[in-house]
Amino acid sequence: MTIEQYKELIHEFELSEVSDYLLSAARPIINLTLAEKEDYQLIGNSRVAGEPDLPPGFEWPLTDDGEPMSFIAQLDLESVYPQDTQQLLPSTGILYFFMGDMQQARNIAHKVIYVADKTGLQRTAPPRTTVLEKEERYTGYRLSAAASIMPPNYAYVDYDQLSEDEMDALDDLCMHLTEGAGRIGGYADGQHGDHNIEAAMYLEAGKPYDYFPRNARATLLQHFNGNQQAVEEAIDDMMLLLQIDSDMKVGFCWWDAGCIQFMMPKKALRARAFDRTYLTLYSS
Repeated sequence: MTIEQYKELIHEFELSEVSDYLLSAARPIINLTLAEKEDYQLIGNSRVAGEPDLPPGFEWPLTDDGEPMSFIAQLDLESVYPQDTQQLLPSTGILYFFMGDMQQARNIAHKVIYVADKTGLQRTAPPRTTVLEKEERYTGYRLSAAASIMPPNYAYVDYDQLSEDEMDALDDLCMHLTEGAGRIGGYADGQHGDHNIEAAMYLEAGKPYDYFPRNARATLLQHFNGNQQAVEEAIDDMMLLLQIDSDMKVGFCWWDAGCIQFMMPKKALRARAFDRTYLTLYSS
């Protein structure tokens, strides 16, 4: 999607009076949508659920209790990278996402694994039933990726900028621009605009978030030895690496039809340090 197309949608959704704000606050995203049901005729394509295509010698991630984590998605970066207008993702290889159980919504056990070489990939079943698939197996679907633009959503919009009617229209515009299986980048779905602070607390300070941004900033300030600029940079550097929504066709249902969100510092993404990720779950 181009800026001109985004401007046209702002007009179409009757938000022209706040177009300057919606343009300045917009963020680039890669929107992910379900294509056809996976038949595994292609190896190394972008996929959600089902079984992954893994390289020789790959060790399936396990939870602390020794159970196989559930496969969430694999991204074929050769096809996804051209949609990355910020050029943060690797340009080649496969990015894998695995997840543990959903007993808690914060700091969920997970693994994000990057494999740069696609040579020798093979469809691979888990060693046994995965932790989230004990009652029903997920159904694999191919994923399509497309560059798009996202305005601030419910959690991140500046309410002083919009009327009540404009807020309703903005919700419709956000839904229109993010309809699909999930996204990379943009604004994470939620009730409060504190995803970056929460992720920074775990990834930088190594401590849980108590839902009070002021307390979190104080903890981060102590962690960075009183360097306020370092605190703000750490918070601002966090990004939504991947959001995956509930989907009945796939079988994903994150609590009450919510979504899961993998967060990551941009500096870690540039360094390909995929052990520096954080997983949270949002459900209304």
